[in-house]
Amino acid sequence: MPHTLPTRLRLALLLLLALLVRPALATHLLGGEMTYRYLDSNGSAAAPLHYEITVTIYNNSLQGAAQPNTDAPVGIYDLATGTRINLVQGVNLLAGAGAVVSGGFMDITNYTISGVLAPAVPLGCAVSGPSQPFRLQKFVANVYLPVTVSGFYAVFTRSARNVDITNINTSGNGSPLSLYATLSPPLRPNRSPVFSDTAVAIVCQNDTTISLNNAVDADGDRLVYSFGSPYGTFTNPTGGFALPATFPPLPNAITYYNGYSTANPFGTGAGNFAILNASTGVARYGARTQGKYVVAVDVQEYRTINGREVMIGTTRRDLQLIVASCPSTAAPVLPVAANLPRAYTIEEGQSLTINFSATQAAGNPLIMTVNSALLDGPGGINATFNGSQGTVAAGSLTGTATASGSGTVAGAFVFNSACGQARANPYDIAVTVQDRGCGGKIIADVFRVTVVKPSGPTAVAGDLAICSVPSTRTYTASGGTAPGISWRVVGGTIVGSRTANPVQVSWTAASGGTLVARGVSQYGCLTDSVTQNITVTPGPTLTVSGNLTICQGTSTTITVSGAGTGVAYTVTGGPVTGSGTSFVLTPTQTTTYTINAPAAAN
Repeated sequence: MPHTLPTRLRLALLLLLALLVRPALATHLLGGEMTYRYLDSNGSAAAPLHYEITVTIYNNSLQGAAQPNTDAPVGIYDLATGTRINLVQGVNLLAGAGAVVSGGFMDITNYTISGVLAPAVPLGCAVSGPSQPFRLQKFVANVYLPVTVSGFYAVFTRSARNVDITNINTSGNGSPLSLYATLSPPLRPNRSPVFSDTAVAIVCQNDTTISLNNAVDADGDRLVYSFGSPYGTFTNPTGGFALPATFPPLPNAITYYNGYSTANPFGTGAGNFAILNASTGVARYGARTQGKYVVAVDVQEYRTINGREVMIGTTRRDLQLIVASCPSTAAPVLPVAANLPRAYTIEEGQSLTINFSATQAAGNPLIMTVNSALLDGPGGINATFNGSQGTVAAGSLTGTATASGSGTVAGAFVFNSACGQARANPYDIAVTVQDRGCGGKIIADVFRVTVVKPSGPTAVAGDLAICSVPSTRTYTASGGTAPGISWRVVGGTIVGSRTANPVQVSWTAASGGTLVARGVSQYGCLTDSVTQNITVTPGPTLTVSGNLTICQGTSTTITVSGAGTGVAYTVTGGPVTGSGTSFVLTPTQTTTYTINAPAAAN
């Protein structure tokens, strides 16, 4: 006879089953990154510093994965002490900020999310092995923080990663994704570097795959790329968001399975490798075993301040690489560096043309995409690829332009640099070539353009003190590598051309003046300047004692005073002997003598 369970017991069992399956449904985080921008200091007296924080999440879109989250919790911590900033609604988070305060934390509720994204597969083409469609989600909010000289940490965590990861132990579906950003103080206003490509990529099994982790820094800082260990839980979680009570300590690194590590994310042995270019972020991957592999890429920003290079902060990208079996199709090929250099140096004001090209042996359709901050759209920097000034997506620091072809694809990148665009670190041009044929592969590389300018003059020679005005003096600029000079004067006028060197200046202001010399490049760009202040110091009144009327054929002795002790006077204009303060004059006719005290301001 069948038995019916009591209703209360049936309900308990159903609840238990729901709890048992919940972790699998909650696994949806493929990776992400966290960035920020310092905006201004126009907040209230209690919290004047205004920052924008962005959390980017790659959501698993496979069947059975949890739905994307509708919020992103962030904790703010004092960089000097590690103490958590207890945020207050209406003080730190204002109306329209895109976030609310929850338990003293910042809970970002403003977001955008893409449709399902996945590599395109041509009709009739089969690619075996794991697949990983995803949705790209961006949480963006503004926060006001108190005055600081050291800065802040912004920390994010969310559970959980997908359960089918090959190289790291996701601890029974409970391993979270944790990220943090270092918010610089207003004395070093900064914006995080922004990655120029997405963080989910296909790696072809038993082949070399090139992937872009290149980032663009709006402040022109030098970027250094390295692999890191993915972050998981915190040792000191607090509150409902499991964010840390203090920060640091940094999040715990997730444990790798045996045989895997930060240096060997695909395992050891021939054919498994991960190589990252520390200067460009271009990665080369090779893997022998199909699966899903987590890799973390750190980007450190360095800025030269007062002649010393200082690390500004680190931005992490937590990404997932899908190793699949690809058809044995030849990859597109870029010309070797000997024929197409990867680095260029030009002087500001100079034009540069780079003729990009790529080929594919089977004649498949190719798409070349060029991504660069130089392609910032109409009205910006004067650069084009294939005739396009670039299309800039909302919130992006870079623009893109494309060219297409079958078997061969080519396009000219033209950069007409302007005065003021020289900087210490290069402009990156990321080039990606995608084979749109069956089993087509993607290749990528980064080309770098450094814009320099000549050095300006370092010294100005000429009279820096004059006795009276008006007075005309001659000055010469020296030093530097610029071929020309441009002068600017305050307190006088230039006699003749302002680009002459030497230059003549007529000083007219009794209060003195200023003389500025700047170099002029061959393209008409101005260099840094050297400045000299000109002072007007009236000379002393000299007194002459002695007989100034004499008979012809006789002499007279004079004594000079008025310029102070130890001054070496000079007497010119006629026959004279003597030195110091006493001179014998022997004119043969009525003569005008001139007496100078050169040590007393001429």
